[in-house]
Amino acid sequence: MFTSCDKTDLSLSDEVANFTDEAMYSLQESGSIGPSGCYELVFPVTLEFPDGTTAEVNDYDEMRDLLKDWKQNNMGVKDHPVFVFPIEMISEDGETITVASRDELIELKKACPGDFGKFGPKWKHHKCKPCFKLVFPVTIQFPDSTTLEVNDRKELKMALREWKINNPGADEHPTLVFPLDVEMKDGTIVTVNSVEELKELRKSCKDG
Repeated sequence: MFTSCDKTDLSLSDEVANFTDEAMYSLQESGSIGPSGCYELVFPVTLEFPDGTTAEVNDYDEMRDLLKDWKQNNMGVKDHPVFVFPIEMISEDGETITVASRDELIELKKACPGDFGKFGPKWKHHKCKPCFKLVFPVTIQFPDSTTLEVNDRKELKMALREWKINNPGADEHPTLVFPLDVEMKDGTIVTVNSVEELKELRKSCKDG
């Protein structure tokens, strides 16, 4: 038999879990990111909460833990956190894109909205895992055909941001150089040899 305290604790636990799932969904849906979308997020990223505080996370697990902890300390708040820009994303074509603002994120989502549907139990099963993680080092090629090898995610983000600053009006984006290795959700390493193989890989994530 549940006591009134048990019911209250269960209700609060459900509220935290629901907020966490909804916030994860909101962040991914805002930019067509993840298995249901068209882009992969390049970590680390920084989130800003409704109270103005910010925090950096290195992967989706850290993001989920951060959202859960914040909600437990802010039970009366319904609004979700948002990305602090710039952020970096990888497109289905292997483009590495620095997104400087929410407006730019909205435009990218318009170009490829993904298949999110409404938030619900079916979406929760994705658990916000990335389709894949890049295995470093990787090489990126800039629109002027120069290349650069980067050894980790932070080097990748810094290289893309520097290029964006130096080329603010450019329509083209740097791209990943194939072949490259990626780590799948189950930990297996897959060699991707072309844009076509990268697209098939993302399609398999959506179908799965």
